[in-house]
Amino acid sequence: MAEPAEIASALFARCATISTGSPTLPIAYPESAATFTPPADGKYLEVAFFSNRPAWEGLASGRMDQGLLQVTVVWPKNKGIVGPSRHAASVIAHFPKGLALADGVRVSGQPYASSPLIEASDVRVPVTIPWIAV
Repeated sequence: MAEPAEIASALFARCATISTGSPTLPIAYPESAATFTPPADGKYLEVAFFSNRPAWEGLASGRMDQGLLQVTVVWPKNKGIVGPSRHAASVIAHFPKGLALADGVRVSGQPYASSPLIEASDVRVPVTIPWIAV
């Protein structure tokens, strides 16, 4: 059974291989040791990790950790939603349902993009990826 740090590492390692945009959009990880400075063009990905309470599959299977990974496409305001929506589709394709990662981590459901969130200075399109670890 994977520990929380191993689960996050497996998911973040997969995030590091996302190649969307030209040049590829940089990625901001939660509480990273490296300081993230948003690029001048305002286009990047932002990762958030959410764990939920474990579920019990049964005596033979034991504990199953579960949660959500959220990869948000951040885009400058007043530049439309088509661009960030295309990048969100790339993120969804990068995490197909059933994808097996290291340490028993697996994408447990179909990832989905939520409606664009229009903030004061940018537009955000969150992509939610459900995961489990056994």
